[in-house]
Parts: sequence; structure tokens; C-alpha cells
Amino acid sequence: MSQLDLPQIAESQALAYVTSNDADALLEKALCEDISGHDATAGDFSLSAADFRRAWHQGIGGTPGAAFTVTIPAFRRPFMITNRSGQSATVQTGKGASGQVLDTQTRLFYCDGRNVLALSDHSVTGGASSGGTSPGGALVSKTLDQTVATGSVQILDWQAAAYDTDSFHDPNATGSRLTIPPGVPKVQLTAQIRWDNNSANFREVQIYKNGANTYAGRAFSRTAAVAGVTMQTVMSPVLPVTAGDYFEVAVWQNSGANRQVLVHDSCWFSLLAAG
Repeated sequence: MSQLDLPQIAESQALAYVTSNDADALLEKALCEDISGHDATAGDFSLSAADFRRAWHQGIGGTPGAAFTVTIPAFRRPFMITNRSGQSATVQTGKGASGQVLDTQTRLFYCDGRNVLALSDHSVTGGASSGGTSPGGALVSKTLDQTVATGSVQILDWQAAAYDTDSFHDPNATGSRLTIPPGVPKVQLTAQIRWDNNSANFREVQIYKNGANTYAGRAFSRTAAVAGVTMQTVMSPVLPVTAGDYFEVAVWQNSGANRQVLVHDSCWFSLLAAG
């Protein structure tokens, strides 16, 4: 069976053009069709395999009372989601990395059969605070696994930077923080966390601002742990900031024992500076 479940022409099949025409019609729908009737009013929901195969673009509406999760089938295909629900949507297969679609956003994703991978909406060159024409920002990661005690909030440390346009990160002084320099009026924060192999109870991740989790636009995720590696992704809306504000990633788990946040290419914390 193909990823899109297209009919296959059998060897020496009579009237093979009929099967070919049917497959072409389904492929055209998969590339061009839109399904805009998904209602998130009741909260978390799953896309059916038929809907996921049938349409490139999925539209979400309704009036959910809080952020919600959309679970998609775990097979390979590109797809697009528009979220007009008034709340943030997390998109996942339930097995790997997830993506997020904020209210009013349209985002392009690729599912690799496990992970939901997002197309970047931004490039990072130049510097925001130094008057560069492109957005500035930072992407930091870990070089050391970090222990998280059961039932305790742990602030994560970041030892390395893939890029840092405006010295947002200082691993030698405050390695847990991304700190706002002068000249940056707004930012958007994203973090992705990779937990060790344990399926007991729950994992949480959130982004703190100035050491607190009580601010408008706080990004938060609570996920039941799964066998294998549990992944979590959180993304903030665009937030107004002033020089000296700082952001950190806080995690929590209640497995009943110590857990590890793992060094990996899929474990990181990023900041995008907006004008």
C-alpha cells in the first residue's frame, strides 16, 4: 500500500487506464483539496486517515476553551494546516516530535511517519538590535544530559549555540537564559525537549519569563509519556519585551524516579526577534 493508498495497476491488468485514472484523481485531491470543517470546540481530536490522505490543506475552527492537540496518522506526507480556533494547536502523531500552529496561522508541515516537521517561516542573518534588515535571534542546544528529579521543576541549561546574532545567550554566566538586548521590541520563543526512554506518568515543559510563569502568552505543554523517546514542543506567540528581560525553559516530570533531558539535535531552545 502506498502512503496515499493509491490504487495500483496489476500486471497484465485489463482496462488498466481505469485504475490509472482513479489513482490520478486521488493524487490530485491529495495535492489540491481542502478540508476546512474540522471543529476543535471539544478540544483534542484526531484526523482520520481518509481525511489526511485526501486533502493537502486542513482547516480548523470551532471555539475550544484552551490549547488543544490534533493527532494525525503516522504515515509520510506533506500537509498544511490553518488554525482559526482562537487557541493554539499542537500537531503530532503521538510518537515523535510535534509542531504548533498558533491562532490565525497557516503552517506547512511534513510528517516522516513519526515526527511532525515544520517548514521554517523565517531566516536569521544580520542582527535585530544592530539594525540588520533580517530578523535576529539565537538557537541554543545541550552538550550535556540533564537530570530532572521526579515532582520538581528544573530549569534547563544550554551549553552551545548554532547561531546567536545579538548575544542573547551567555553560556559562561547565565547558560539557561536567552536575554533581550537593547533595540529588540518583540520576540517569539520555541523549545523542543527530548526525554529519556520511560513511559510512566506525565512530562511538562514551559517557557519562563524573568523567572516566572505568570505572564500573558506563556507557552506550556503537558504530555503523557510514551514508550521510547517522549518529545515535546512549545511555541510562544509574539511577545513584547524590554531590554534585560530573559527567558528560560522549565521542565517537570512525575515518573517516580529521576529522568534525563537528552543531548540531541532535536533538543533545543530558540528565539526569533521581531520588529
